[in-house]
Amino acid sequence: MVNPWRPLIAAAALSVTLGVGTAAAQKVTVRNAPAGDTIEVALNATNVGTGTADAQGAATLPLDISAHGNKTEIDANVFVDTCDKRHRVIVVERGQPIAPQEAGCDRREVSGLFLVRQVNTLVVDIGAPNPTLMLIKGAYSAGPAHTWAGPPTGLVVFGGGGLAKFSDFAVPACGNVTPCDTNDSGVAYTAGATYWFTKFLGAEGSYIRPDKATVSSSTDTLTFNNSLDAHLFTASGKLAIPAGPVRLYGSVGTNYHRATSKTSETIGGATQTLQFKTNGWSWMWSGGGEVWLGSHFALYGELGFARLRASSVEGIGVIDDHVRFMLFGGRVRIKL
Repeated sequence: MVNPWRPLIAAAALSVTLGVGTAAAQKVTVRNAPAGDTIEVALNATNVGTGTADAQGAATLPLDISAHGNKTEIDANVFVDTCDKRHRVIVVERGQPIAPQEAGCDRREVSGLFLVRQVNTLVVDIGAPNPTLMLIKGAYSAGPAHTWAGPPTGLVVFGGGGLAKFSDFAVPACGNVTPCDTNDSGVAYTAGATYWFTKFLGAEGSYIRPDKATVSSSTDTLTFNNSLDAHLFTASGKLAIPAGPVRLYGSVGTNYHRATSKTSETIGGATQTLQFKTNGWSWMWSGGGEVWLGSHFALYGELGFARLRASSVEGIGVIDDHVRFMLFGGRVRIKL
């Protein structure tokens, strides 16, 4: 007689068949359990195996459906009971009584009705709030469970590079002189440190070194070269949203710059050089994200904007510009 439930069973099983050979004996493998916890397997209302989760959170126990009615396959539901440091996987044939839920235990059902054969290994992952199941044909090796490291707290140092661009440097430097060649963007380097008080809140200090910006022009009556060499030091607060190994963040704070502007002009055969230095405080902001590849190392990328505004320390000359930067690099957690 054809079982009318079989199409529904196949659709609901969510099983995986890897074709790694026929198992010598049917097994249940539990993954992502706390190391050292007790693992039990029950068939209907009867316990059929007990073991202990190893250092990787895995345990493999026997399950022999042929011992109950000499069957080679059953339609079954699967439940997981969690009782403090004990976890029980219950395989229940459709229509059979289930092992009673003990006091203090939380019972969760694996979604689906499964066609369980003697050649199957049941791989049950109990690491998430809702357990999941794979049906494997033949033996299965759990191997070490991989877990992504979450964003850490504490001290993190970083370094990297990218691009930086001065927004307004060329306009006052060129004035109405044409032609005027400008190079107001280039490679930038950065280094700094962040202290995360929590996964969501931190404070950061950094150094950003943009490439020197230059402007030059040569006409029949005038030749000039102008350069701006700047160093930026930032201090900011950071708010973040962690999601698994990823932390998205925004930073708002201040920057202190030190810059030297130098202009060399040749008019009618006479050359003069003008130079002034500035330093001062203004605002900055940035936003980006980091991905932690392990507990101590991450890759990051961010975009930012800083204003440079100050008068010359000698009293002649003013800088009023903005720097946009796009930076990428690595972060390393430092244990104190």
